[in-house]
Amino acid sequence: MTVPEPLYDYARSRAVLVGVWDYEHLPPVASATRNSLDRMTDLLQGPLCGWPRSSGSPADRLQVVRNPRRRNNLPDDLMRWFEDATDLALFYFVGHGRLYGDELCLALAESPLSGSAQKTTGLRFSDIREALEESQAVTKVVILDCCFSGQATLPRHTLSAPAITELTHCSGTITLTATDAYRTAWYEPDSTSGRPQTHFTRYLVDAIETGAVGHPHGVSLEAAFATASAALVRDGKPRPTQSVRHHAGRFVIARGSARRPPTDQDHRPSEQGVGTGPAHQDVDELFQAALALDRDAEAANLPRLESMYRAAAEAGHPEAMTRLGMILEGRTQERLGVTLPGGTIAPDIDGAMHWYTRAARLGSSHGAYFLGLAYEDHLGNWPEALAWYRQAARDERNWAARKALTGLEDRLARGLGPLKNAGEFKEPGHSAHHQDREKGESVVFSNRANEQGALVARILAGQAGPDVVATVQSNFGQWMRDHWGGDQNLALAFCVNALAEACGGIRGEWGTLSDKQQSGLVWFFSLLCLPTRDSVERDATAFRKQARDGGQRLADIARTANLLRGQP
Repeated sequence: MTVPEPLYDYARSRAVLVGVWDYEHLPPVASATRNSLDRMTDLLQGPLCGWPRSSGSPADRLQVVRNPRRRNNLPDDLMRWFEDATDLALFYFVGHGRLYGDELCLALAESPLSGSAQKTTGLRFSDIREALEESQAVTKVVILDCCFSGQATLPRHTLSAPAITELTHCSGTITLTATDAYRTAWYEPDSTSGRPQTHFTRYLVDAIETGAVGHPHGVSLEAAFATASAALVRDGKPRPTQSVRHHAGRFVIARGSARRPPTDQDHRPSEQGVGTGPAHQDVDELFQAALALDRDAEAANLPRLESMYRAAAEAGHPEAMTRLGMILEGRTQERLGVTLPGGTIAPDIDGAMHWYTRAARLGSSHGAYFLGLAYEDHLGNWPEALAWYRQAARDERNWAARKALTGLEDRLARGLGPLKNAGEFKEPGHSAHHQDREKGESVVFSNRANEQGALVARILAGQAGPDVVATVQSNFGQWMRDHWGGDQNLALAFCVNALAEACGGIRGEWGTLSDKQQSGLVWFFSLLCLPTRDSVERDATAFRKQARDGGQRLADIARTANLLRGQP
């Protein structure tokens, strides 16, 4: 058996993988986080990457750290591990991420729910940054799979700042994160998967493993991230972020293979579906080329992109059919900011639905999902939309279809009308929950919020004098200072995300509200509940449950809220 040539000089490289799931105070994420750490470890130590297997020795070039309890000497360990890396330095973390001020803290096993101890017990991103600043590695890679991980790509934090790359004489740095700076990351609950994982790690490793097939020259981080990002957004998951400097994006993370990638159509007879053999290979290669162009598409490339997708679709490729439908419907143009003369997009709805239907009948869950959207948003045919959403939702990975299905079912059950922005091409809403879940637990607001709620109730009932109004306003200001550092935009971002998700997302009751109604509802929610970073998701769920239990529609609450704040 021939041993593959190493991709890099492991004696001059270092990888540190950290995973935490045994939390004392934070919600447990045991199976998903542990499986993701194992999956990343197996990838690096497997034949695609070829790192020497970790033995648990301090001399290992690949260090796997499981469930560290506290920060303690971990920053010193990182300094020591990375100091002799001159080829590649790679750091990976999976677990809970927390924000303390503007500091990203990677939560360790004993990290608390809140308070300054988050910084003393957790591993701060600045610890990682400082360790990599001292390393002389040519390429530096950070992969963070946790909530708020996009903080690491902001200019004030990024590993890719010019000073770092110039001071350390490296040719490139790249940071890949599961989400943006103020959103949570997601994972699969045990009930939905035989081997649950965090979504970002699953999609990223899938992209590396799949990309290795059919690409003999290997898989670059840039290509793997682009594939994973497109798939995550397509499936309704949070959009990941990246920060790259110099040539790190071209760094080859895994070796490739010249063999053709398998597809579902290899094993399924179909009406004009993609067959097997050389012709199938040509069609799939055409689709993959179109997909690569689509990832970095510009307006000028749109005619070429449509032509490539059409050729693959006419040859029977179901995912090309779906992508062609997205162009005909105008979704791709919207994403690229393309408008036709007059400033409007002229969609071909009939053409789009033709290709969505063909893709769905070939078994594409994405084709079925977009066909359901077309029936709901363009035709108002809710029974047909439900039927196609149900077909798409049978694919457990198609989270967007499940959300569209539950949102439409809830609206129909409650006698609500169509979505306010039906026909507009917005991305699926992103949950403020770290875990995929349809329903949260009902909880009681904090004592302080209950007191605030009693005061607000007196105002609404016309039983409050100026002193009560002043107290409510003072409580609100104190809440903003104590829990959000006076940063109104940060507080708003958390409250919008949590409340939108609790109220069904853009395909549920939330989507039936106008922008003004949504704004009023968020204002009222924050005034009434005074949520903290740690309670905002639970408070939003409880807020929605109380409204539903009381038979109130969100639109009526929003109308009252806007009257209260003087914006009828």
